[in-house]
Amino acid sequence: MQFYARSIRAAALAAVSMGVLAACADDDSLNAPAPLASAPSLALALSSANAAPGQRIAIAIDNISNERIGGVHGVLRFDASKLQYRGQEDADNQTIFFINDKNSISGTLSLALLDGQGIDRSAALVFDVIGSGYAASLDFDAIEVAVNGSPIRQITAEVADGYVIDRSLLASPDAKKITFADWSELLAPTGIAMSPGNIIPGLKYGDTDGNGLLALSDALYLVNVFVGLNELIIGTDGTGLTGNRDGVVAGNTFPYNINGTPQDLGEAGDPVPPGLETLAPNAGLRLITLSDALAIVNEFVGNNQPVVGEVIPGRPATPVSNRVIVNTDITVNTTWTANNVYELVNYVSVTNGATLTIQAGTQVEGRQSVATNAGAALYILRDGKIDAQGTPLQPIVFTCTQNAGEPSPRVKGCWGGVSILGSARINDGTLGSPVITGRAEAGGCLQKGAEGEPAFYGGCNDDDNSGILRYTRIEYAGFRFTATNELNGLALYGVGRGTTIDHVQVHAGKDDNIEMFGGTVNMKYMVSTAGSDDAFDFTEGWNGDTQFLIIQLDGLDSDNGFENDNQQGNNDALPRSTPTVYNVTMTSDRNFRAGTTESQNRGLLVRRGSRPHYFNFIVEGFTTAVAITDASTCVDSQTAAGFEFKNSLFALNNSLGGTAPAGCGGTVTAFLTGNGNTFPVASPLLSPLSYTVPDFRPVSAAAVAGGAVPTGANFDASATYIGAVAPSSSNVAPWYSGWTRGWQNATTP
Repeated sequence: MQFYARSIRAAALAAVSMGVLAACADDDSLNAPAPLASAPSLALALSSANAAPGQRIAIAIDNISNERIGGVHGVLRFDASKLQYRGQEDADNQTIFFINDKNSISGTLSLALLDGQGIDRSAALVFDVIGSGYAASLDFDAIEVAVNGSPIRQITAEVADGYVIDRSLLASPDAKKITFADWSELLAPTGIAMSPGNIIPGLKYGDTDGNGLLALSDALYLVNVFVGLNELIIGTDGTGLTGNRDGVVAGNTFPYNINGTPQDLGEAGDPVPPGLETLAPNAGLRLITLSDALAIVNEFVGNNQPVVGEVIPGRPATPVSNRVIVNTDITVNTTWTANNVYELVNYVSVTNGATLTIQAGTQVEGRQSVATNAGAALYILRDGKIDAQGTPLQPIVFTCTQNAGEPSPRVKGCWGGVSILGSARINDGTLGSPVITGRAEAGGCLQKGAEGEPAFYGGCNDDDNSGILRYTRIEYAGFRFTATNELNGLALYGVGRGTTIDHVQVHAGKDDNIEMFGGTVNMKYMVSTAGSDDAFDFTEGWNGDTQFLIIQLDGLDSDNGFENDNQQGNNDALPRSTPTVYNVTMTSDRNFRAGTTESQNRGLLVRRGSRPHYFNFIVEGFTTAVAITDASTCVDSQTAAGFEFKNSLFALNNSLGGTAPAGCGGTVTAFLTGNGNTFPVASPLLSPLSYTVPDFRPVSAAAVAGGAVPTGANFDASATYIGAVAPSSSNVAPWYSGWTRGWQNATTP
């Protein structure tokens, strides 16, 4: 890419201070700018303002400030009936000038310009003239401008109205549209993959391709994200200690958020990790911006940056190998630390008033025993607690072992999973008077033995607190002893609303991924992927609230997205299952069913007297979207007292559903019609069927306009969109990114 070795800043600033941009030895007409409140930072240079149709012109972006600007991200607008974009000058390996031209037909180019040495003028953008008067339509909006230095800083940039005419600008006949692949070949000639890097021991901030070096190629990946060409912000691939795919995690360094303590790189306890925006209107978001890319470029050219080049927490150069065998129950307060791997060799229970604390980044492995179902599982009993608080950078991972003779890669059902037994009300079992050590409990309520474990769950304490599960993944769990006695990935037995469960993924369970047996536990930010049976199952009177749930079924193996029961033996048993759930994205591949023996691929099965309240759902890609059975399920349907399904979207399902009880209108179609539900013919999601790197973000806000969400501690009232993920711009990392995982490959979970 060619740059012009001359200084234009002083002259241009003088011209702008007089209210106009002077023409450079050209008699073309001048589009006079309006006076600016302050000196601008950027201006447009134009080779000619009155070229005839059939000719070509060139446009460049000038730095007319006294700042050593290293990066510009903005949008160039033009009249597409008068100009047609042809391409840009040839690239070199000094400056990145990346163009997103997918909207050029409507007169918009999104662009990013990066140079660690500083920018005077961009390379030329070349257009064919197809109509006169094109110059008056030109407009450039600067989204972000950053200045080189140690560290880099963002500035407020104004763009001079009008343009300067400069005949030295060349409308090259060789101009072409330089693609991401072209840049990859230019900047990574050794064949480094220009995609999000797999988790790598010792991975550093800024090393987005994971090759151990900082280079322009690392910044290129981020440019591709924030100009909108990379729609897959982040995913995972299941390799390494924690299994995250970390291209964006490594690249999201700015703002640096140095807080004056040793914890300034996103370690557990860091209140404001790198890359988390702190200023309105983006406070709390993880944005991939030009400043992230420019920070990498500056580190590369020797302008030291505070975060870039530092090892990302949870990715030590030498992976954790010290193994601690756990083969007895935990009866006193115990802490598991991230410098060990904890191997469960049998069923381990936390009991006797003990709390099991698990540090962020810790891996827990259950010993495999696929043939006998006699392997390992973790139980938190009614008189025990768990305190497992991971972070987006350092999730806690529960998986199975890969010792000699055990399946590799891991397979569904290779260990027993996590079961939490609480003292909240259930609607099945026998009356009892349990005594719960360390937790208040009134007797005289139903209790029942848990599956796979003789211990009881249930009671009278709906506010019961079994602890905290946060930023945690549970993989490949679930034994099935009989058709009615089976372990799940995460089983919540009579768990009370005092328990905290958020940011939890359950992946590739042999039976249900997540199942509630009564109780009142609430959940937020949950992910359920690739289970063999149901993704989200409840029975025995569960009455919790849930918001932000992603479900991705295994099209070759899964059964239902939701399975909704009150009680099999008594559909009207109390307390009734009446959970309230907002903002769910449910996806499957209806075409995977061909040639398989699986008989079901349903989005939701609602039956046996359950009366859930469902709002702002996306149900996409199922053989059957919704199945409803049992008259008791449909009493007062579509009212606040009965089963509600409103303000939701159903797309690309082979069937919306068949017959339904009379109380639900006689058919699923009748039940769902109206009530704010829509039935588009296209998916509103970007890439829900990518298994290794899924993207569940909506294509636009208009596609997923939803209903109101109630205020209160259990719900985020601002999420008035349909689905689990906000319809934000392409450079916002969604809430599930960084700590969740995808399949091992496109066909193997």
